[in-house]
Amino acid sequence: MTLKVGDAAPDFKLPAVTGETQGEFQLSSQKGRNVVLLFYVLDFTPVCAAELPPFQADLAKLAGVNAVVAGICTDTIFSHIAFQKSLGGLAFPLASDRWPYAETAKAYGLFPATKHQFGGMNDRAVFIVDKAGKIAWTKVYDIGEAPKVHDILDELKKLV
Repeated sequence: MTLKVGDAAPDFKLPAVTGETQGEFQLSSQKGRNVVLLFYVLDFTPVCAAELPPFQADLAKLAGVNAVVAGICTDTIFSHIAFQKSLGGLAFPLASDRWPYAETAKAYGLFPATKHQFGGMNDRAVFIVDKAGKIAWTKVYDIGEAPKVHDILDELKKLV
């Protein structure tokens, strides 16, 4: 079941990459900031390739509402590195929910996928986690629908 507004966001620590810099992304280390969790389907898919660049383009606007962004999917760090390069680079982390497989997506109610019939992938979704670690907004998208940054910014402005 998908988490609802007001629920505590499950903490997680995943291997992540920003550009070619490898590290980790841990949700609880972001307390005091709003966090936009972009659960996307897979690297190198057409919708995902169109989904992430608008968030890169609006990182300054997102930072202006005290928000950080993290992309999450079950692909590997090495795939994330190549994917970011193919997009011209990203200045926000892509986290790998690879092992144990899709555990973070499961914790957020996104695995197994409910919006499509392809195996091994999580649903496409956005969770806004507020400064206190609670779910402030969430939406699960159809496989062919990408989140709109302006919708996310509108929701984040309500938290300022």
